[in-house]
Amino acid sequence: MNVAITRILNILGDVKIVDKIVNLNSSDINSFLLSVFQSAVIKKTPQNILAAFSTNRFTSPSHFDPIAFHNLEVKLLSLSEKLGIKNLLLSPSAPLGSCSVFGCVNQNNVISALRGTETLSDPSNMIAIIIADGLKKKILRNEDAIHHATTTRVVRAQAFEGKGFYAHFGIFCIVSSGKDKGSYSCESELLIKHLNYYKDLFTNIENSKISICLRKRGGYPDRDGFFEKMTAIVKSSLPEIQITIDLNSEDNAYYKGINFKIYLHCNDDVIEIADGGFVNWISEMTGNKKNRCLISGIGIDRLLTLEE
Repeated sequence: MNVAITRILNILGDVKIVDKIVNLNSSDINSFLLSVFQSAVIKKTPQNILAAFSTNRFTSPSHFDPIAFHNLEVKLLSLSEKLGIKNLLLSPSAPLGSCSVFGCVNQNNVISALRGTETLSDPSNMIAIIIADGLKKKILRNEDAIHHATTTRVVRAQAFEGKGFYAHFGIFCIVSSGKDKGSYSCESELLIKHLNYYKDLFTNIENSKISICLRKRGGYPDRDGFFEKMTAIVKSSLPEIQITIDLNSEDNAYYKGINFKIYLHCNDDVIEIADGGFVNWISEMTGNKKNRCLISGIGIDRLLTLEE
């Protein structure tokens, strides 16, 4: 427990109050927190709201041209639709813990909210939840691969510095799920689907090319065999693209088996532009170890920055 929380608990005169609240059922916790915020808001004035806005990095508008932003969204989603990927329009809210529980993210880097929700901070997690829900309810079947994509604006609490980093920003992502059929055929299909999308997306950028770095990760029983199979599939499927291998990144609690990074080579600059890999989220949510999941994404604001 950090110093600030310890100080607050001492002021309240009950160092066990957090544990007592957490042990309540979710409905009672929500009622309690609603009362706290309602009482806090009653004391505020319009001048307080203006002062809060001027100092709150989460509420400031982006400097990007909204027309350029939405035109890029249309471009990204039009290509995904063309390639047989179903586009979704997500809620700006997600279930509380949707990133930290299985996404290896500190909950303090997410804006937690009331009524069992948090502000959407990663659409990949949310789409994985949607797919897992569909599989559990037998609305979806993944014997034939499921591919979903979205664009959305997200908010993250950690402080980023430098050009192209903002408290809120746009993300395009693809999330795919399939059923293990042996010989890593499912993983091969999902991986090539994602890489072909990014190859097609960046093909028409003038004076540029892309390269792909395949990074070895743990998480598969036959770690070496899996990585070798994925590497061979990528090289044979994308012979025109430079492929590099990174064997020094095996310790990672996020990706399983392999993850890829895509770099855009434009004039003399080399820019990391996309990232993806296999995760075990859907198998954990459904309790079925045969359910595979591949995620990948691009920062939309980052793309717009490159075009400026």
